[in-house]
Amino acid sequence: MGGLVLITAALVSGGLAWRAHQRWEREAPASAPPIATAQALRAELPAPHPLPPTSDVPLLLARMQRAAVQQGLGWPAADYRLNPATEETPASLDVRCALTGPYPSIRRFVTVLLRDNATLTLREFSLSRASAETADVEAKLGIVVYLASGTAGPVATGAATP
Repeated sequence: MGGLVLITAALVSGGLAWRAHQRWEREAPASAPPIATAQALRAELPAPHPLPPTSDVPLLLARMQRAAVQQGLGWPAADYRLNPATEETPASLDVRCALTGPYPSIRRFVTVLLRDNATLTLREFSLSRASAETADVEAKLGIVVYLASGTAGPVATGAATP
């Protein structure tokens, strides 16, 4: 007898829940917020960072050098190449450097670079250690800084040294 009462109660409860669900489905479309359009979503995005002009290349290289020195890594040399804009990509500054020091210092250096310039990307990051007993690692970095289009002249290359 107790089982029959429980089954009846479960059926009544299930029926009431089903009716509430159907009522919610009928009312939901009218009260649901409208689906956001792509244009509305773009309007909510933060404004992009302006690309630095090519005239800022010496300043960008100096900031990189200063960040390395502040982390105790030194800045023995860096090769760079200024690439003109194409139809697909803006102008860019490619920098290649090798630094030696403790891993935490190299990690802080990369963090400072990425925070300092919003248009900087880390294209290559390679670490090697002479042996397991040494604390220092050698980091080979490939860095790209995107520059304002139309401001790059012919391709320039060079070496930045202290």
